[in-house]
Amino acid sequence: MKVLLVSTNDLGDNGISTFIINNAKLLANEPDVQMDVLAPNEVDSKIKEDLATSGIRVFRIPNRNSKQLEYFKALVALLKKEKYDVLHVNGSSTIMSIELAAGFFAGVKVRIAHSHNTVTEHTGLNKALRPAFEMFVNQRLACNEAAGKWLFKNKSFTVIDNGIFLDRYQYNLDTRNNVRKSLNVDQDTVLLGHVGGFNYQKNQAFLLKLLKKLPTNYKLVLIGQGQLLDEVKTESNELSLNDRVIFTGSVNNVPDYLSAMDAFVLPSRFEGQPFVLIEASANGLPIIASDKVSQEVNLTGKIQFVPLKTDVWTRSIQELDQIDRVAESRDNCKRLASRGYDVQENAEKLYKFYQITIK
Repeated sequence: MKVLLVSTNDLGDNGISTFIINNAKLLANEPDVQMDVLAPNEVDSKIKEDLATSGIRVFRIPNRNSKQLEYFKALVALLKKEKYDVLHVNGSSTIMSIELAAGFFAGVKVRIAHSHNTVTEHTGLNKALRPAFEMFVNQRLACNEAAGKWLFKNKSFTVIDNGIFLDRYQYNLDTRNNVRKSLNVDQDTVLLGHVGGFNYQKNQAFLLKLLKKLPTNYKLVLIGQGQLLDEVKTESNELSLNDRVIFTGSVNNVPDYLSAMDAFVLPSRFEGQPFVLIEASANGLPIIASDKVSQEVNLTGKIQFVPLKTDVWTRSIQELDQIDRVAESRDNCKRLASRGYDVQENAEKLYKFYQITIK
């Protein structure tokens, strides 16, 4: 069985990438499976090397956003050359019809659209491509019920939960101390944290306005990169927050940074089921998220969802209780496992889905 996992977003520090990388590596262990990945960006060499150790190839073809026709032709050529059994496209709108159409014309039997969100920034294009999407998709997956119903309307779909390697995300006190020391964050500082690409959806600029209203013993660490990174850095400077905001760029040890944080904050303008909240939950972190985030992600029952108003967030953050992170992390991991969020179990479910659909 040959499978091409397609990322419609940059392969890097984001939830779709986490899903693709984790499942590609796990399924590559199956003796009858060849997993490959297609990304629209120049993928970091560490990610490539990590995937290569499992025999996974990473392909890149002309840019999806700026050279659509070249991208389409190159994808058709790749699919024909490699003779894939499964084309598994990961995105959040009917714009995935570009890849699905390429699969159709290349003769790929199984063409999967996998919904990872509950809204899109490209509403007009999403509506216009609906007929093409319905024509070329023949299998439907979603990260949760909300994401599936949003993209697939009244069509049936299968949910594959956004599982993680739970043991890797458990809280560690020694790691916490080491990371905080490297960031020059003392033990009296309350460190708020966020992980995600710098874009309109993630809304990191909101956190700067929030931090400005909090006492000076609060600091913020922002992990990730993206098109709005420089803009957010400029705003941090204009608000005189440079000594309180830490920009790390991309990191390959997110669990370590989660242990260093005191609370996780996610002010997204919209969100389906972000991996990062599952990861933060496994680490035992108190979490405050925008009420625009799908509440299906509240798997532990402990996440606070609040409106995007700085005064509400300021109050919520200052009212957070002190908790035993070791016990909280252990309890949350048990809850996540019982809800089906162990990545290895989910990879087995995906493998069986592939097997059934190619028959």
